[in-house]
Amino acid sequence: MAPSEMPNGMNGVNGIAQMYDYPPANVEGPYKVLNQYHSKPTKIRVACCGAGASGLCLAYKMERMLTPGTWELTLFEKNSQFGGTWYENTYPGVACDIPSHDYNFTWDPKPDWSQFFASGKEIQGYFEGFAERHGSKKYMKLNSKIVEARWDDAEGIWNITLENPVTKETSKDWAHVFVNGAGILNNWKWPDIEGLHDFKGPLMHSAKWDHSVEFNGKTAGVIGTGSTSVQIVPQLQKICKEVEVYMRSPTWISPPFGAGALTNDLQKGQDVNPGQRQYDFSEADKKKFAEDPEYHLDFRKRIEAEINSLFGMYQQGSEMNDQFRDVITKEMNRRMGPGHEELKKFIIPKWSPGCRRISPGDGYLEALVQDNVSPVFEGIKRVVPEGIETVDGKVHKMDILVCATGFQVAFQPAFTVVNGQGKSIKQDWVSGPNLYFGVSAPRFPNYYTIVGPGATWSNGTLIPSIETTIEYSIKCMKKMQTEGIKAMAVKQEALDEIYAHFDEYHKNTVWKEECRSWFKDGKIKNRIYLWPGATIHFLKTIKDPRFEDYDYTYRYKNRFAFLGNGDVKATASRDVLGLSPYIRNSDHDWSID
Repeated sequence: MAPSEMPNGMNGVNGIAQMYDYPPANVEGPYKVLNQYHSKPTKIRVACCGAGASGLCLAYKMERMLTPGTWELTLFEKNSQFGGTWYENTYPGVACDIPSHDYNFTWDPKPDWSQFFASGKEIQGYFEGFAERHGSKKYMKLNSKIVEARWDDAEGIWNITLENPVTKETSKDWAHVFVNGAGILNNWKWPDIEGLHDFKGPLMHSAKWDHSVEFNGKTAGVIGTGSTSVQIVPQLQKICKEVEVYMRSPTWISPPFGAGALTNDLQKGQDVNPGQRQYDFSEADKKKFAEDPEYHLDFRKRIEAEINSLFGMYQQGSEMNDQFRDVITKEMNRRMGPGHEELKKFIIPKWSPGCRRISPGDGYLEALVQDNVSPVFEGIKRVVPEGIETVDGKVHKMDILVCATGFQVAFQPAFTVVNGQGKSIKQDWVSGPNLYFGVSAPRFPNYYTIVGPGATWSNGTLIPSIETTIEYSIKCMKKMQTEGIKAMAVKQEALDEIYAHFDEYHKNTVWKEECRSWFKDGKIKNRIYLWPGATIHFLKTIKDPRFEDYDYTYRYKNRFAFLGNGDVKATASRDVLGLSPYIRNSDHDWSID
């Protein structure tokens, strides 16, 4: 046979499919070789709860990590607009406690942030702009609240029930993979106080702010000393006749984190007020960031490095923790000024800095000592129509009552999730969260929580943890698509061992001290559902999935069915370079599609 007559795979034998199909749910009969190339992906349908930072990141990353045409995605968003936390929280003073230049997607910097700590409105604007630039809106289904997700073992899919919060109409959908991108702090709740709804004036929660209420010249009561109260009180102090702050627990108010790059670069030689953490970027600052991306990158990296380097403060009795206690105590006393001994005695905690998340609140301590602000240390007995009755029997009259009391921490999802055995997460998690690396739950296959309990919530920047957990989830999806996997669920044994590591590690951290915190599911004594290390330590751990920690259910009678008919993708697509990637001039990594 002459060379020219030799058959050549490059001439179009077994041409590559342009279409991808859903995989079969069940395959009958004996095992047969699949007529496909090695690891040809099947079409995967993905549903995500929420179109906040996690949902937007999921859409962006799926476009880049999965083969075009092999996937479908819907972001189900309960609100009429996307954005999540930053869309919902519009109270006066709402802002991020992480420097703005590191509160954007790590690959999508924003050189023109207006302030060092961005307002909620500007952050929401960033996410809206991101969605416009990257075409994320086409994946969204707004006014679509997920009520239930129920796994079907036989079909290998999640059956999803949805409700329109406005019309109350219900509908159904389905997916091979279900991503919970709703976040932990999503479901706000009224405080459990007797008679709360008997109050006759405007009553509002910080997460559902009523902008029609006029505060000018009024007397307002604010319940809470957490990070929301810390932002609201200074704003109300400026316009109210009187503000009463009902202080339920002490709190550390710290100098800013990550401000080294700011003071060293932009505030050199300036007379800086140590109690003022905020900084307004000048037009010259923004211009330099925009025109010199390397300078901007260096600025962002130094902020992140500083925050990651501070993890030692969370070790009980460490030199860094002692330093923090000393510095913050002196700074809090300085900001409150002379006198106010009762306030100082109440608000400066006995427990170590970091046991609860530290609030770097501008103007809060200064507001508490103003003539028109009264801190109230007596406990609340009940709410009456004209105001609040404290345990000493005194009735405090007020025009407006604000609950800055936070959220029902969603250690369990706000919707019902039921596995193939008919057991819900609520029933399965009777003694607390059961979530591996804050992402996977045993007995709940193809279900991923983005930065759930057990991930990094106490320290560092949240966005990189969201991004890396999203990437982790997509790597699992890709494995399912290309290896004939119907279901993958993390092993309980793996989770038991990581939790045993948590428990041993946290014997010496500040979180075990006598403070009530949502890191401990709202309790004083409890397992600490926080990653045992700095944010960067968490990212290193989940950068590549430990697939050995999962159990698999295969679609075919043989786990190696994905090997197919002996071809690789490059054979089918007639790709010369793809058929010879290991032929090279130097020793570098190679891979075969």
